[in-house]
Amino acid sequence: MATIMSIEYLENLVKEAHQAGKSIEGSADASELAHLASLAKTPNVSKVGEVGFIAGLSSYSFLEASPDVKVYSFDIGEYDYVTPAKQFIDQTFPDRHVLTVGDSLETLPQFYKDNPALNFDIIFVDGSHDYEVVKADLLNMRNFAHQDTVLVIDDLTPWKPWGVGPTKAWSEMIDKNIVRQDVLFRDGERVQSIEPPGERSWAVGAYIFE
Repeated sequence: MATIMSIEYLENLVKEAHQAGKSIEGSADASELAHLASLAKTPNVSKVGEVGFIAGLSSYSFLEASPDVKVYSFDIGEYDYVTPAKQFIDQTFPDRHVLTVGDSLETLPQFYKDNPALNFDIIFVDGSHDYEVVKADLLNMRNFAHQDTVLVIDDLTPWKPWGVGPTKAWSEMIDKNIVRQDVLFRDGERVQSIEPPGERSWAVGAYIFE
């Protein structure tokens, strides 16, 4: 019950902002959150890096899945509910979440410069929908990856406006042999290719190291 209520609290932050006429951003759905949680339960996973905190739903899922996990989030912080969501995450999981607010084009390189020895066991890219930014996020997060890092990217739905940029960036990274795609999901089901219909599609893969 505690998990349901917590997820509902975070979801309600977005609903309340929408009802107040404020700008909002969509987040991972229940099937994707469950999948992220299952990845966090994998043995030897202790650090997760994600681009896109939004309302904290993915952060919560990672943290709730395993007491050994610490999450590092990078978010531009443009929505009103980022602050209360962060406060709630900190109250629920003290000292297990780090949020860096700002443009990821600047914050990711700077964070790596300040923490060159930090590695993430899971990397989740779900921030900007702009092709150039998503491409940069994928490349910058590679600095924090190791041979066994699991890479997840969201919004591979080019038939929707917000999915064009992420899909183009992801496909380019595959073509350039920077990442590999292991599994593709559409609305919670495994599929073989990125194609409609569907509301949410994400891929799981890894960075390729020579």
